[in-house]
Amino acid sequence: MKILFLSLATALLLVGCSTGNNYDWSDIAPSSPGTSGSGTTSDDGNSPDFDPVISAWDGQKATDSASDAVGSDKDFYHELNTFSNTVTVTYSGSSATVSSTNSQILTNVTGAYVTIDMATNDVDKTEIILKGTSTDGGLKVYGASKFKLTLDGVDLTSQIGPAINSQCKKRIYVDVADGTENSLVDCSKYSNDPYYLSGSSADDEDRKGCFFSEGNLIFSGTGVLQITGNKKHGLCTDGYIYVRPGVTLVVNNAVKNAIHVKGDTDDGIGVRIMGGLIYAYTNGTAGKGIKCDYDIDIQGGTLQLNTAGGSEYDSDEKDTSSPAGLKSDTNIYISGGTLTLKSTGTGGKGINADGKVSISGGTTTVTTTGGKFTYSQSLTSSPKGVRAEGNIDISGGVLNISVTGQSDSSEGLESKASMTISGGDVYVWAYEDAINASSAFTVTGGRVYAYSSANDGIDSNGSLTISGGLVIGVGGSSPEGGIDCDSSSRFLINGGTVIGMGGTLQSSPSSSSKQRVFVLNSVSISKGTNLALLDPNGSPLVTFTIPRTLSSGNYTVSCADITSGSTYTLSYGGTLTDTTTWNGCGIGGTWTDGTSLGTITSSSVITTSGGSGSMGGGGNMGGGGHMGWW
Repeated sequence: MKILFLSLATALLLVGCSTGNNYDWSDIAPSSPGTSGSGTTSDDGNSPDFDPVISAWDGQKATDSASDAVGSDKDFYHELNTFSNTVTVTYSGSSATVSSTNSQILTNVTGAYVTIDMATNDVDKTEIILKGTSTDGGLKVYGASKFKLTLDGVDLTSQIGPAINSQCKKRIYVDVADGTENSLVDCSKYSNDPYYLSGSSADDEDRKGCFFSEGNLIFSGTGVLQITGNKKHGLCTDGYIYVRPGVTLVVNNAVKNAIHVKGDTDDGIGVRIMGGLIYAYTNGTAGKGIKCDYDIDIQGGTLQLNTAGGSEYDSDEKDTSSPAGLKSDTNIYISGGTLTLKSTGTGGKGINADGKVSISGGTTTVTTTGGKFTYSQSLTSSPKGVRAEGNIDISGGVLNISVTGQSDSSEGLESKASMTISGGDVYVWAYEDAINASSAFTVTGGRVYAYSSANDGIDSNGSLTISGGLVIGVGGSSPEGGIDCDSSSRFLINGGTVIGMGGTLQSSPSSSSKQRVFVLNSVSISKGTNLALLDPNGSPLVTFTIPRTLSSGNYTVSCADITSGSTYTLSYGGTLTDTTTWNGCGIGGTWTDGTSLGTITSSSVITTSGGSGSMGGGGNMGGGGHMGWW
């Protein structure tokens, strides 16, 4: 019903603007209307409805530990595994003590730098427990089997490399002990470790972050883990990362990526977040909140990801590299959780995937504020809210995007392939195209509001088909429009509620559309005006509040309630009560104190009206296939 009321509101708006020359438009028309074919719009100080501030981590913790039920897969739940050996490391200033229940586990202690070697004698089923504090210490682990690492109130700052460095290629169950605060900090320049396996050296080992692991990392527990990456990444693994509910994982800063993950293609996991709270900040050039070479899968939890660095030229890739909240070299899936992503540097992205992006649940808020990065005329990086080289599919959840940096190609939601919206609420505000699809844009359900400050609200370079849901596209001044499809013959409105508003009509829907459409040109109306489409009894079907001033521009509207021979009354300037609205649109309720504009009747699939001239006032809007304004 909300979709219906929105369509009708738009319809009434279009019709009202195309009334005969006896109507009084003095209250709603701009003082200097433009001429036909050169319509203008004014932002009138418009800005996105949101601008989230991600402050430094303030002690907030995960609140979803109750949902962390132990499952049946031993790979994800340490509780299903047996750890018969225990090694306890206690740090105290410049020294550390180690106690072990198995003499086959070799240890080396140099000051407060501890190496645990389970590889030489091939020892498995081990739990390592860390506690205490050192400002000049760290942990290094060798092993050939999975193990459990319990962080039981440990505070480590390393002066030679990672605070924790696991050279074991098997999984680690990282249990952040309940009620504990844990902190890891590395140094900005790494030097050699005091211990290496026989026959190996520093040249044989990677050390790419403050907490580095060669193997998979599974996080559990309700404690807090804080990480600061002064050399490169904060948290880094050459395996995958799996986060259970209840975990609080904080990367206060990183020189490059806050969380960097290679992923495990054999297990089919890159980053999988089931819950918890993840805060990540990086001010590094081209730094990412979470970067994965494989898939990113977010099913729950709270993510606050903030990037402040700008873009750069990558000499290895011979291309630009930009910052991003989430970056996957393959696909990104979001089915739950609350995500807040903000990028303030040049060329910044909120979500960036080299494959596809799929959103089916959760609430995702994306904000970018930086401008365009230019390395050369042919190598640039523009800010984007959500960008995918592959398809974008949205079937549920809430997606809010704002891209305020003023540069060409500063787009909100962009697919270099096809985009499909079948459910959920999508709100996009962008300087350039709010929504852009290269091959096809299809809407079958959900609600979409796309507002562009200077370009098209919705732009498809291929086909554009709307068969359900609510779609509102608000564009800039001529030659920009609310909804644009490169080929009018491939622009079909077969259902749903559609509202287009902009400086010009770039693409008229095809006459092959299955739902009736009003196309109104040379429309002038002021921001903030309330319009209502009233039924024969005078009750409002749809109301719409105009979001920006339009001078001699275009309105396009379609909804299932526009039928041949049906007559509607348009009213403006009234007040709507007793109902809710979505982005200025409401359905039903009570309409009071409105001024009638007249009536309109439709008799063809595409009804077009408008041309050069000035709009007068009064009279009946007329009927038939062409609505005469003059």
